[in-house]
Amino acid sequence: MSEHKTINNHLQIASPEEKEIFLSTLCTLAQIDGKIKPEEMDFIESLGKTMHLELKPQFFTCSPKNCLSKIGCIKDRRLSLELIKDMLTIAYTDNDFSDSEGHFICDVGDALKIEPQKIGEISSWIIDHIIWLEQEALIFEETDRKGE
Repeated sequence: MSEHKTINNHLQIASPEEKEIFLSTLCTLAQIDGKIKPEEMDFIESLGKTMHLELKPQFFTCSPKNCLSKIGCIKDRRLSLELIKDMLTIAYTDNDFSDSEGHFICDVGDALKIEPQKIGEISSWIIDHIIWLEQEALIFEETDRKGE
């Protein structure tokens, strides 16, 4: 789940400001529980490269409140939904979905005018995707090759 394989057209045509807000929001989420996990960092770095956007140190020091004040610059509904999807992906990546992550995702959803039901649908879709990937690994007898 750490690799961002595709990038949607809405993110490709987003303004530089929208891209920075998008990536900064993900960085804020990753550090909101006090520690950025390697899986979260891998996802963010991969997405940043795909977006041709440099990860700036201030992306990781933006407070949730400050981040929420900027999020309104994202007007495109699909881009907003993609942000929620990527936020949920990060939250589930480390198998430790914290209350602080959940609250921040809901706050971002509110700021973007995304209905709680829609956030729930996206969350279910992400969980289903994780389950499918785990089943694939079992079926095809994939093992962790990092230690080899």
